[in-house]
Amino acid sequence: MANFNQRVTTALIGLPIALLAAYLGGWPMTILIGLIAAIGTLEFCVLAHGQDIQGSAIVAVPTTLAVVLAFHLGIPAIWVLALALAVSITFLLEMLRHPRQIRRSLLQTGMTLAGVLYIGFPSAFLIAIRGLPDGLTWLMVVLALTWGTDTFAYFGGRRFGKTPLAPVLSPKKTVEGAIIGMIGGAVSAFIFLAVGGKVSLLALVMICIAPPVAVLGDLFESAIKRFFHIKDSHLAGLDIFPGHGGVLDRIDALVVVTTLCYLFLSLIGVAL
Repeated sequence: MANFNQRVTTALIGLPIALLAAYLGGWPMTILIGLIAAIGTLEFCVLAHGQDIQGSAIVAVPTTLAVVLAFHLGIPAIWVLALALAVSITFLLEMLRHPRQIRRSLLQTGMTLAGVLYIGFPSAFLIAIRGLPDGLTWLMVVLALTWGTDTFAYFGGRRFGKTPLAPVLSPKKTVEGAIIGMIGGAVSAFIFLAVGGKVSLLALVMICIAPPVAVLGDLFESAIKRFFHIKDSHLAGLDIFPGHGGVLDRIDALVVVTTLCYLFLSLIGVAL
């Protein structure tokens, strides 16, 4: 019950802030996304704390911010240069710290890059989606797909959940909750499509594919935490989503849904 109360309180505070930033777009949205992405990237790097595979937070976090800034400014060269520097600097630093351990340096470079790809680019895709024609509508569709699926799955699982969905990865998730969540996410997104006048066959295909992807994104992050023997991703002093774990626990579905919708809109958005 205490966890439930924390989740509700977090939603009541965080949701208006997120929606206001989405409505305003521009720098307010970029600053908020940059802050959350930076913390998420830091959490990702710390997951492997003390292990040979641990990524470099001092490289990954600035690189993530550079990617977000590049999409805000519409200058791809910034993120291309940032990635090149991230790979080079991380490998060089690790080779200096651990001479002759090339495999370890390569693993840590890969983990650093993975953090940027997993957190930085999906975060930047949100900015790109907001910048599209009717971008606010599409952004709300993305958020509805993610938050709708997550919320309906949570309450549906609590009320009707009986069959474990993936007991090894996430014991509390149920098949019934996932089904209710996917239906709820699709319906929530359809409402925004209808209000925004963007209902089309291709848009309907997108909102039908996205909820299962959201569920898989949640399970994928659970698998990552299980691999590193971590219960939740939050860092001491940076628990900005009480009741939800860390930033990674909160955006695990959002990063994959955003990526899917961004690619979908980029490839065939003209027809939507």
